[in-house]
Amino acid sequence: MDAPKNFDNDEPGRLITPQEACNRIAEVVQEAVRKMEIVAEEKMRLYKHARRTVEACDRELEEKVRAVQELKAERLRQKQQVEELESIVRLKQAEAEMFQLKASEARQEAERLRSIALAKSAEKAGQDYASLYLKRRLEEAEAEKQYIFEKIKLQENQRPAVPTPSAAAAASSSGLGAGVGSGDPSQMMMLSKIEDLLKNVRSMPSSKSQQSK
Repeated sequence: MDAPKNFDNDEPGRLITPQEACNRIAEVVQEAVRKMEIVAEEKMRLYKHARRTVEACDRELEEKVRAVQELKAERLRQKQQVEELESIVRLKQAEAEMFQLKASEARQEAERLRSIALAKSAEKAGQDYASLYLKRRLEEAEAEKQYIFEKIKLQENQRPAVPTPSAAAAASSSGLGAGVGSGDPSQMMMLSKIEDLLKNVRSMPSSKSQQSK
């Protein structure tokens, strides 16, 4: 810049030498080149800054794309989890309904078994009552038989008589033994009826034998 200034300050009309002209042209060219280099450096700096900005934008865009993909994947996972939970809920509901049905069937079975048990208990109670009743009737019949037997013996002792064959046969068939003579026919008939009653009572099946069957 000093050379042009000296060139302007030269006296008008003075000729310069070719060397001075070349030097001054070289200085002008160098100044122009230096300014161009400065401009080029500024352009390069702006270019690098713009490039870094673009790269940052590209990275941010990639991150946004990756974030969107992750969000989509997360949404898909959540949807699958929701579907799995819904399927589990449906399965649990089906299991609950199945267990409820089984519980209802079990209650019905328990009621049926309870009814059967009550019927069996009532039947057993009736059989026990019948057995006790027959036992008492048997005891009463045995006592009545013994009473009539003793009464016949007493009458035979008070009135000795030769027994007829029919009376002896009736006495032996009724189980009175050889010591019973020809007693009162009505008493002998009653004794025979008592013997038949005792046979019928003994021939009836007991409650234990019915239960064993």
